[in-house]
Amino acid sequence: MKLMVSGIGGVGGYIAAVLCRYYPGSVTLIARGERKKALEQRGLVVHSAVLGEQTYHPAVTDCPADVGIQDVIFVCVKTFSLDKALAALRPCVDEHTVVVPVMNGIDHADRTRAALPAGRVVNSLIYITSSYDGEYAICHASPYVRMRADSPDRDAAALVCRLLHHEQAMECTIPQDMKSEVWKKYIINCAYNTITAYYTCTTRGLLEHPERLAEFRALLDEAYAVAIADGVQLPSGLTAEIFEDMMHYRNADATSSMARDAMAHKPTELETFSGHLVRLADRLGVPAPVSKRFYHELLKREVGK
Repeated sequence: MKLMVSGIGGVGGYIAAVLCRYYPGSVTLIARGERKKALEQRGLVVHSAVLGEQTYHPAVTDCPADVGIQDVIFVCVKTFSLDKALAALRPCVDEHTVVVPVMNGIDHADRTRAALPAGRVVNSLIYITSSYDGEYAICHASPYVRMRADSPDRDAAALVCRLLHHEQAMECTIPQDMKSEVWKKYIINCAYNTITAYYTCTTRGLLEHPERLAEFRALLDEAYAVAIADGVQLPSGLTAEIFEDMMHYRNADATSSMARDAMAHKPTELETFSGHLVRLADRLGVPAPVSKRFYHELLKREVGK
């Protein structure tokens, strides 16, 4: 089986490590520049709370077309890079190829289907705390990895689960209601990523400021209201549960990928979280004043860079 991973950051790097562990010799990584050089020279180095200390040596290329048609491709880039990544991957996709976008947001599967002339697209979401260091080693900190995958093509979704579901590495299952599962995570991200990027802070930077906690709860409630208006089936106490989880169980020194990107002066997924939610709220006629305030303030910062 030919397996490919595009986007070897924290998420893509961990998925690549799982594939290398269980399917050695079958994996090709797509990487460019210094990351490609590091992978070729040192291999895929992984420091993981689950996998332990590992180094794998898969094939690496910066030209997907050279590798040919693949069986399964995991696309793990940031959402603002999705279109460019898919354009490069088109020569690797035919009618049987399973393409799995693994990223934040709620529309990446639809965008992938629209961008590819062929292929079997599987929607996904992942819960993981993982990043990469200055030498492009993967640093996975969470004591678990949970992934959900689904598609109208159930055979394709089942294949993804068979590839990734391993007791010592990752839980990967088909949920009963994928739209609901995607929105549960999206609501968290719309609030947590947005507010930590705005204040460039960790969870502790929220917990120590009651006014920020009130804003966080408002962001959760507004995103929930948009989801309900969009016909998503969600439990009534969801935002209270998320809020309590952050208050008592989330690592106080953790922060979001969007906050880390903002602090590093890198492009952020502002449009994926705030922008998309605000536009959907307007289209559905749902009031979202706090979300709009954060979005427009963060947008000013982005434009001013």
